[in-house]
Amino acid sequence: MKLSALVDRYVMLRRRRQGRSRRRRGVLLISSGGLGDTILFSLMIPRFRALAMDGEPIHVLVQTKSQAVAFLFPPDVRLIGMDYRRFLRNPVYRLGVCLDFNNAGYRLVVSADHLRLPTVDDVIVMACNAEYSIAMEPRSWPKHDKQLLANRCWYDRWVKVKSGMAHRAVRWTELANALTARDDPPPMVRFAPERVPNPAKRERPFVVLHPFSAVALRQHPIRQYRRIIDAVKADFDVILSAGPGDLARNPEYSELAGVIVNEEGLEAKAALLGAASLVASVDTSVMHLAAGIGVPTLCLAGAAHVVDSIPYDIRMTPDNVVFLYHDMECRGCLGECIHPPENGVYPCVARLDPDKVTAAVLKLLKKGGAA
Repeated sequence: MKLSALVDRYVMLRRRRQGRSRRRRGVLLISSGGLGDTILFSLMIPRFRALAMDGEPIHVLVQTKSQAVAFLFPPDVRLIGMDYRRFLRNPVYRLGVCLDFNNAGYRLVVSADHLRLPTVDDVIVMACNAEYSIAMEPRSWPKHDKQLLANRCWYDRWVKVKSGMAHRAVRWTELANALTARDDPPPMVRFAPERVPNPAKRERPFVVLHPFSAVALRQHPIRQYRRIIDAVKADFDVILSAGPGDLARNPEYSELAGVIVNEEGLEAKAALLGAASLVASVDTSVMHLAAGIGVPTLCLAGAAHVVDSIPYDIRMTPDNVVFLYHDMECRGCLGECIHPPENGVYPCVARLDPDKVTAAVLKLLKKGGAA
């Protein structure tokens, strides 16, 4: 038996001994997606806040890196970061995290993800031993379906959502509506002004490019960005946005002539984005930030995450964002690509027409009054 399984057995035994008689207070929301998911999940807090009673504290469990966007959440909502990989691989860390959550004494725990890991999300719910635990009925995941079903006993309620693919924010909305007896549409992707920093000040107008993805297969060829630079450089400075390690993994971008590199953290970057004439980005956290801040935003995407990530559901799409991708019959594969890479990237990424990209850039700049 793996040590992690022994940890889980110990925590389950502790849970049984505690029962549910102790007084509990507070709400824990579990949102296990990446940075982009956490950015969008911040828009759901007003919906889930209705679940708190008498000023109860609201905590949100996220991946450690997602704490970088805590500024998007109300000051009375606390983000708790957890290293999910370490939780899976390090039994000592796993035990410590489980005991912390067990001692927290939450009244209500809500797991907000439709696709969730039974060895992470469900274990945290089990460890909390809350008075009431809720989750969506999980999306099928063949290698985990048996364990997910076995873990049903740790929940008081599974909320059934509509069948088929849907944007993650639509799923969150279905969950929130079910728990609050409402029928609200998904929230518009627009951050409250008080949640974002004031726009940065620069002498010349500028365009921000963010070509980098955590998954290299989703990155568009550098020629796309060279075309954009050539189209705008006469009238705009060009700022290349990069995160930790992006340029080291993609050294060819360091050779782009005439660009200004920006490697600030996301809160400072939000101030930069807020002053941009245009942001062109892959489907990543920077794109969601720019879209929600309200600046002209062009998302250069692939077809792998059509529907679940991009484009946004029409009910939540602001008029400042445009999504471009090369459509294929295998759209929505979630990265389980059935085709060999083309020039080192997914075919749906490699085949995006550069002329369409340049045309969209110029149209957005004109629409925003910058060209």
